[in-house]
Amino acid sequence: MVEFHREIDPISNSEDEAEDISYDELKKRMWKDRMRLQKFKEKLNGEPESLAKQEDASRRKKMPRAQDAILKYMVNIMEVCKAQGFVYGIVPEKGKPVTGSSNSLRHWWKEKVRFDQDAPLAIADFLPVLDRGSHELDPSSYMHMLYDLQDITLGSLLSALMQHCIPPQRKFPLKMGLPPPWWPSGEELWWGQQGISQEHGPPPYRKPHDLKKSWKVTVLAAVIKHVS
Repeated sequence: MVEFHREIDPISNSEDEAEDISYDELKKRMWKDRMRLQKFKEKLNGEPESLAKQEDASRRKKMPRAQDAILKYMVNIMEVCKAQGFVYGIVPEKGKPVTGSSNSLRHWWKEKVRFDQDAPLAIADFLPVLDRGSHELDPSSYMHMLYDLQDITLGSLLSALMQHCIPPQRKFPLKMGLPPPWWPSGEELWWGQQGISQEHGPPPYRKPHDLKKSWKVTVLAAVIKHVS
């Protein structure tokens, strides 16, 4: 910060005479100044909390959109791939779990699996394991676990999540060959944490379902880091 210093001359008699106010008026001004100062302090102290509330509200708005996108692609898979059924479940940081299923699996999903009741308990058991290794592993190092997902699931997740990337993918036509800035290039700080997928190098700019599995994992890792 650059500071400016200057000398201030003592108030002359003429200036003192020009600022001729009563004691009560001076007290009133000082009281108003204190009130203004208090409001400024409250505003400054409240800004971090306000930003946190805005971020929380933004996350709550994104969840329904993400759920709609997942449901859309699940239904699309059912129609295109002649699938017999689907289920999905999301456990947010706050609030109740979000679930969905096809009619064919709804009873089993709700009555037998009981994801909305049992999933939070399973996560509560799993989190201490992550905490014990947090001093050794960065959370992003778990990206290699994406490789355990099925190829078609990776493609569907990519198609759903890419809709929330900024700038949007539609502004970067595939035929132009110029990928958006969030598309992995191999120079990211997290590169190498996606496991064996790194051995195949940076993924070419293609439609999600046209990428081989290792590239899907890398792009999905990049998209998750971008939208989180």
